[in-house]
Amino acid sequence: MEKSAVAVNGRVVASQASTPIWRGTGRIVVYIVLILMSLLFLAPFLFMIGTAFKRYEDIVGDPLNPLPLHPSLANFSHLFDKLPFFAMLGNSLIIAVSLTALSIIFNALVAYGFSRYEFKFKHGLFVCMLATMMIPGQITLVPSFVMFRSFGMLDTFWPLILPGAVGAFGVFLIRQVMVAIPKEIYDSAKIDGCSELGTFFRIALPLSGSAVGIVGLLTFMGAWNDYLGPLIYLSSGSKMTLAVGLTTMVNPYKIDYASPITGALLMSVPVLVLLSIIGHKYFVDGLTAGSIKG
Repeated sequence: MEKSAVAVNGRVVASQASTPIWRGTGRIVVYIVLILMSLLFLAPFLFMIGTAFKRYEDIVGDPLNPLPLHPSLANFSHLFDKLPFFAMLGNSLIIAVSLTALSIIFNALVAYGFSRYEFKFKHGLFVCMLATMMIPGQITLVPSFVMFRSFGMLDTFWPLILPGAVGAFGVFLIRQVMVAIPKEIYDSAKIDGCSELGTFFRIALPLSGSAVGIVGLLTFMGAWNDYLGPLIYLSSGSKMTLAVGLTTMVNPYKIDYASPITGALLMSVPVLVLLSIIGHKYFVDGLTAGSIKG
Protein backbone atom coordinates (compact mmCIF):
# COMPACT_ATOMS: atom_id res chain seq x y z
CA MET A 1 0.00 0.00 0.00
CA GLU A 2 1.43 3.39 -0.99
CA LYS A 3 1.88 6.15 1.59
CA SER A 4 2.17 9.88 1.00
CA ALA A 5 2.63 12.96 3.20
CA VAL A 6 -0.01 15.69 3.33
CA ALA A 7 -0.32 18.89 5.37
CA VAL A 8 -3.25 19.16 7.81
CA ASN A 9 -3.55 22.35 9.90
CA GLY A 10 0.12 23.12 9.33
CA ARG A 11 1.34 19.65 10.37
CA VAL A 12 2.69 17.05 8.01
CA VAL A 13 1.01 13.70 8.46
CA ALA A 14 1.18 10.48 6.53
CA SER A 15 -1.85 9.21 4.61
CA GLN A 16 -2.52 6.03 2.76
CA ALA A 17 -2.98 6.54 -0.96
CA SER A 18 -5.57 4.53 -2.81
CA THR A 19 -4.34 1.17 -3.98
CA PRO A 20 -4.44 0.08 -7.64
CA ILE A 21 -7.30 -2.31 -6.75
CA TRP A 22 -9.46 0.52 -5.41
CA ARG A 23 -8.57 2.73 -8.34
CA GLY A 24 -9.53 -0.04 -10.76
CA THR A 25 -12.81 -0.70 -8.93
CA GLY A 26 -13.69 2.98 -8.97
CA ARG A 27 -12.99 3.18 -12.68
CA ILE A 28 -15.24 0.17 -13.37
CA VAL A 29 -18.07 1.76 -11.36
CA VAL A 30 -17.68 4.98 -13.33
CA TYR A 31 -17.81 3.07 -16.63
CA ILE A 32 -20.93 1.17 -15.53
CA VAL A 33 -22.68 4.41 -14.57
CA LEU A 34 -21.70 6.02 -17.88
CA ILE A 35 -22.95 3.02 -19.86
CA LEU A 36 -26.27 3.04 -17.99
CA MET A 37 -26.67 6.77 -18.57
CA SER A 38 -25.89 6.31 -22.28
CA LEU A 39 -28.51 3.56 -22.57
CA LEU A 40 -31.00 5.79 -20.76
CA PHE A 41 -30.53 8.54 -23.33
CA LEU A 42 -30.37 6.13 -26.28
CA ALA A 43 -33.50 4.19 -25.29
CA PRO A 44 -36.06 6.59 -26.90
CA PHE A 45 -34.04 6.73 -30.12
CA LEU A 46 -33.66 2.93 -30.29
CA PHE A 47 -37.40 2.58 -29.59
CA MET A 48 -38.10 4.99 -32.48
CA ILE A 49 -35.90 3.02 -34.89
CA GLY A 50 -37.47 -0.30 -33.92
CA THR A 51 -41.04 1.01 -34.14
CA ALA A 52 -40.43 2.47 -37.61
CA PHE A 53 -39.71 -1.04 -38.93
CA LYS A 54 -42.49 -2.86 -37.04
CA ARG A 55 -45.84 -3.84 -38.49
CA TYR A 56 -48.95 -2.15 -37.14
CA GLU A 57 -50.09 -5.41 -35.52
CA ASP A 58 -46.79 -5.75 -33.69
CA ILE A 59 -46.89 -2.13 -32.52
CA VAL A 60 -50.38 -2.51 -31.08
CA GLY A 61 -49.86 -6.07 -29.76
CA ASP A 62 -46.45 -5.57 -28.16
CA PRO A 63 -45.76 -1.82 -27.94
CA LEU A 64 -42.98 -2.07 -25.32
CA ASN A 65 -40.84 -4.41 -27.40
CA PRO A 66 -38.48 -2.19 -29.45
CA LEU A 67 -37.29 -5.07 -31.65
CA PRO A 68 -39.11 -5.53 -34.99
CA LEU A 69 -39.88 -9.28 -35.03
CA HIS A 70 -41.13 -9.01 -38.63
CA PRO A 71 -39.23 -6.06 -40.19
CA SER A 72 -41.27 -4.16 -42.73
CA LEU A 73 -40.99 -0.96 -44.78
CA ALA A 74 -44.76 -0.50 -44.89
CA ASN A 75 -44.61 2.42 -42.46
CA PHE A 76 -42.36 4.37 -44.83
CA SER A 77 -44.61 3.85 -47.87
CA HIS A 78 -47.66 4.72 -45.72
CA LEU A 79 -45.93 7.91 -44.59
CA PHE A 80 -45.07 8.97 -48.15
CA ASP A 81 -48.64 8.26 -49.30
CA LYS A 82 -50.33 10.26 -46.57
CA LEU A 83 -47.97 13.22 -46.39
CA PRO A 84 -46.12 15.39 -48.98
CA PHE A 85 -43.00 14.42 -47.12
CA PHE A 86 -40.32 15.64 -49.52
CA ALA A 87 -42.06 19.00 -50.14
CA MET A 88 -42.20 19.60 -46.39
CA LEU A 89 -38.62 18.40 -46.04
CA GLY A 90 -37.57 20.95 -48.68
CA ASN A 91 -39.42 23.76 -46.86
CA SER A 92 -37.70 22.85 -43.59
CA LEU A 93 -34.32 22.76 -45.33
CA ILE A 94 -34.84 26.17 -46.97
CA ILE A 95 -35.74 27.79 -43.65
CA ALA A 96 -33.03 26.06 -41.60
CA VAL A 97 -30.19 26.57 -44.10
CA SER A 98 -31.11 30.22 -44.82
CA LEU A 99 -31.39 31.06 -41.14
CA THR A 100 -28.11 29.29 -40.34
CA ALA A 101 -26.20 31.14 -43.08
CA LEU A 102 -27.58 34.55 -42.04
CA SER A 103 -27.02 33.79 -38.36
CA ILE A 104 -23.37 32.91 -38.91
CA ILE A 105 -22.64 36.04 -40.98
CA PHE A 106 -24.53 38.62 -38.89
CA ASN A 107 -23.62 37.22 -35.47
CA ALA A 108 -19.97 37.10 -36.50
CA LEU A 109 -20.08 40.67 -37.87
CA VAL A 110 -21.56 42.04 -34.64
CA ALA A 111 -19.10 40.02 -32.56
CA TYR A 112 -16.24 41.33 -34.71
CA GLY A 113 -17.32 44.90 -34.01
CA PHE A 114 -17.46 44.35 -30.24
CA SER A 115 -14.09 42.59 -30.16
CA ARG A 116 -12.17 44.76 -32.63
CA TYR A 117 -13.24 48.36 -31.99
CA GLU A 118 -13.47 50.74 -29.04
CA PHE A 119 -16.44 53.09 -29.11
CA LYS A 120 -18.64 55.03 -26.73
CA PHE A 121 -21.11 53.02 -24.61
CA LYS A 122 -19.58 49.78 -25.88
CA HIS A 123 -19.81 48.00 -22.52
CA GLY A 124 -23.36 49.25 -21.88
CA LEU A 125 -24.55 48.16 -25.31
CA PHE A 126 -23.02 44.72 -24.83
CA VAL A 127 -24.70 44.31 -21.43
CA CYS A 128 -28.06 45.45 -22.87
CA MET A 129 -27.69 42.96 -25.70
CA LEU A 130 -26.96 40.14 -23.24
CA ALA A 131 -29.98 41.19 -21.17
CA THR A 132 -32.26 40.39 -24.11
CA MET A 133 -31.53 36.70 -23.46
CA MET A 134 -33.64 37.03 -20.30
CA ILE A 135 -36.77 37.98 -22.29
CA PRO A 136 -38.99 34.96 -23.03
CA GLY A 137 -39.84 34.53 -26.68
CA GLN A 138 -43.55 34.23 -25.87
CA ILE A 139 -43.63 37.91 -24.85
CA THR A 140 -42.60 39.09 -28.33
CA LEU A 141 -44.87 36.64 -30.15
CA VAL A 142 -47.92 38.91 -30.57
CA PRO A 143 -45.96 42.10 -31.44
CA SER A 144 -43.91 40.13 -33.98
CA PHE A 145 -47.05 38.70 -35.56
CA VAL A 146 -48.63 42.17 -35.84
CA MET A 147 -45.43 43.61 -37.31
CA PHE A 148 -45.04 40.91 -39.97
CA ARG A 149 -48.74 41.16 -40.82
CA SER A 150 -48.33 44.91 -41.42
CA PHE A 151 -45.37 44.12 -43.69
CA GLY A 152 -47.46 41.60 -45.65
CA MET A 153 -45.08 38.76 -44.79
CA LEU A 154 -47.56 36.29 -43.34
CA ASP A 155 -47.60 32.89 -45.02
CA THR A 156 -44.00 33.42 -46.16
CA PHE A 157 -40.70 32.10 -44.79
CA TRP A 158 -39.41 35.56 -43.82
CA PRO A 159 -40.97 35.67 -40.29
CA LEU A 160 -39.21 32.38 -39.57
CA ILE A 161 -35.82 33.55 -40.88
CA LEU A 162 -35.34 37.27 -40.13
CA PRO A 163 -35.86 37.34 -36.32
CA GLY A 164 -33.20 34.68 -35.78
CA ALA A 165 -30.55 36.24 -38.02
CA VAL A 166 -28.90 37.89 -35.00
CA GLY A 167 -29.01 36.66 -31.42
CA ALA A 168 -27.32 37.69 -28.20
CA PHE A 169 -26.05 34.19 -27.46
CA GLY A 170 -24.41 33.82 -30.88
CA VAL A 171 -22.77 37.25 -30.64
CA PHE A 172 -21.54 36.54 -27.13
CA LEU A 173 -20.07 33.14 -28.00
CA ILE A 174 -18.24 34.28 -31.15
CA ARG A 175 -17.04 37.48 -29.47
CA GLN A 176 -15.46 35.44 -26.64
CA VAL A 177 -13.27 33.70 -29.22
CA MET A 178 -12.50 36.77 -31.32
CA VAL A 179 -11.17 38.80 -28.36
CA ALA A 180 -8.50 36.13 -27.89
CA ILE A 181 -7.07 36.68 -31.39
CA PRO A 182 -3.84 38.73 -31.05
CA LYS A 183 -4.07 42.25 -32.44
CA GLU A 184 -0.72 41.72 -34.17
CA ILE A 185 -2.45 39.39 -36.63
CA TYR A 186 -4.95 42.13 -37.56
CA ASP A 187 -2.09 44.64 -37.86
CA SER A 188 -0.14 42.29 -40.14
CA ALA A 189 -3.17 41.87 -42.39
CA LYS A 190 -3.64 45.65 -42.52
CA ILE A 191 0.03 46.18 -43.43
CA ASP A 192 -0.34 43.62 -46.22
CA GLY A 193 -3.16 45.71 -47.65
CA CYS A 194 -6.11 43.64 -46.47
CA SER A 195 -9.34 45.63 -46.17
CA GLU A 196 -11.47 45.57 -43.04
CA LEU A 197 -13.99 43.25 -44.66
CA GLY A 198 -11.16 41.08 -45.95
CA THR A 199 -9.68 40.93 -42.45
CA PHE A 200 -13.03 39.75 -41.15
CA PHE A 201 -13.49 37.00 -43.73
CA ARG A 202 -9.83 35.90 -43.97
CA ILE A 203 -8.64 36.31 -40.37
CA ALA A 204 -11.38 36.70 -37.77
CA LEU A 205 -13.95 34.28 -39.16
CA PRO A 206 -11.62 31.29 -39.82
CA LEU A 207 -9.87 31.69 -36.46
CA SER A 208 -13.26 31.67 -34.70
CA GLY A 209 -14.29 28.40 -36.35
CA SER A 210 -15.18 26.59 -33.13
CA ALA A 211 -17.66 29.24 -31.97
CA VAL A 212 -19.03 29.81 -35.47
CA GLY A 213 -19.54 26.07 -35.88
CA ILE A 214 -21.47 25.67 -32.66
CA VAL A 215 -23.63 28.75 -33.36
CA GLY A 216 -24.45 27.40 -36.80
CA LEU A 217 -25.25 23.95 -35.44
CA LEU A 218 -27.53 25.22 -32.66
CA THR A 219 -29.27 27.61 -35.07
CA PHE A 220 -29.92 24.84 -37.58
CA MET A 221 -31.29 22.51 -34.90
CA GLY A 222 -33.56 25.24 -33.53
CA ALA A 223 -34.98 26.10 -36.96
CA TRP A 224 -35.27 22.45 -37.98
CA ASN A 225 -37.26 21.46 -34.88
CA ASP A 226 -39.32 24.67 -34.65
CA TYR A 227 -43.00 23.89 -34.32
CA LEU A 228 -44.64 27.05 -32.97
CA GLY A 229 -43.25 29.49 -35.57
CA PRO A 230 -44.47 27.69 -38.73
CA LEU A 231 -47.78 26.94 -37.01
CA ILE A 232 -48.38 30.67 -36.43
CA TYR A 233 -46.96 32.28 -39.57
CA LEU A 234 -47.69 29.68 -42.27
CA SER A 235 -51.17 28.81 -43.47
CA SER A 236 -50.65 27.24 -46.92
CA GLY A 237 -50.19 23.49 -46.94
CA SER A 238 -47.57 23.78 -49.70
CA LYS A 239 -45.35 25.91 -47.41
CA MET A 240 -45.73 23.85 -44.25
CA THR A 241 -42.63 22.44 -42.59
CA LEU A 242 -42.01 18.84 -41.61
CA ALA A 243 -42.23 19.46 -37.85
CA VAL A 244 -45.83 20.69 -38.22
CA GLY A 245 -46.74 18.27 -40.99
CA LEU A 246 -46.02 15.20 -38.86
CA THR A 247 -48.58 16.31 -36.28
CA THR A 248 -51.33 16.41 -38.94
CA MET A 249 -51.12 12.63 -39.27
CA VAL A 250 -53.02 12.10 -36.02
CA ASN A 251 -56.31 10.39 -36.85
CA PRO A 252 -59.05 10.66 -34.17
CA TYR A 253 -60.68 7.42 -35.40
CA LYS A 254 -57.55 5.27 -35.61
CA ILE A 255 -54.45 5.86 -33.52
CA ASP A 256 -51.53 5.73 -35.94
CA TYR A 257 -48.30 5.40 -33.99
CA ALA A 258 -46.09 4.21 -36.82
CA SER A 259 -46.30 7.06 -39.35
CA PRO A 260 -45.38 9.96 -37.00
CA ILE A 261 -42.58 7.91 -35.45
CA THR A 262 -41.26 6.95 -38.89
CA GLY A 263 -41.38 10.60 -39.96
CA ALA A 264 -39.57 11.63 -36.79
CA LEU A 265 -36.86 9.07 -37.53
CA LEU A 266 -36.33 10.47 -41.03
CA MET A 267 -36.46 14.01 -39.70
CA SER A 268 -33.66 13.30 -37.24
CA VAL A 269 -31.26 12.12 -39.95
CA PRO A 270 -30.00 15.60 -41.09
CA VAL A 271 -29.41 16.65 -37.48
CA LEU A 272 -27.46 13.45 -36.76
CA VAL A 273 -25.35 13.94 -39.88
CA LEU A 274 -24.54 17.52 -38.88
CA LEU A 275 -23.74 16.47 -35.32
CA SER A 276 -21.40 13.75 -36.56
CA ILE A 277 -19.60 16.13 -38.95
CA ILE A 278 -19.58 19.52 -37.19
CA GLY A 279 -20.47 18.63 -33.62
CA HIS A 280 -17.62 16.17 -33.18
CA LYS A 281 -15.12 18.81 -34.26
CA TYR A 282 -16.51 22.03 -32.79
CA PHE A 283 -19.08 21.20 -30.09
CA VAL A 284 -16.80 20.92 -27.06
CA ASP A 285 -14.44 23.72 -28.12
CA GLY A 286 -17.34 26.02 -28.95
CA LEU A 287 -19.19 25.49 -25.70
CA THR A 288 -16.12 25.82 -23.51
CA ALA A 289 -14.88 28.93 -25.33
CA GLY A 290 -17.42 31.17 -23.63
CA SER A 291 -16.63 29.83 -20.18
CA ILE A 292 -12.86 30.22 -20.03
CA LYS A 293 -12.22 33.43 -21.94
CA GLY A 294 -13.19 36.87 -20.73
